[in-house]
Amino acid sequence: MSVTAELTYNILGEDKIYKGQCSNLSHSGIQFETDKLLLEGTSLEITIDTKSKKFKPMNAIVEVLRAESSGDNEYKVAGKILKYK
Repeated sequence: MSVTAELTYNILGEDKIYKGQCSNLSHSGIQFETDKLLLEGTSLEITIDTKSKKFKPMNAIVEVLRAESSGDNEYKVAGKILKYK
């Protein structure tokens, strides 16, 4: 389903937090844009917070399936959700 929500993520094993914009979300997958090029197979811990009282923040472990340049140092990332936290 189409979703517009900010997300934060870190590469597993690293402390640095990055930001992105979620555009599509399903039970098993996610698509988002970010300014960091991520390699296929990279494992991420993501948090999506809609800032809505109706929904709690979602935390998950995601494996990057592909990342494509969308111009101006932005990358469209597709990932498989491996586990919800």
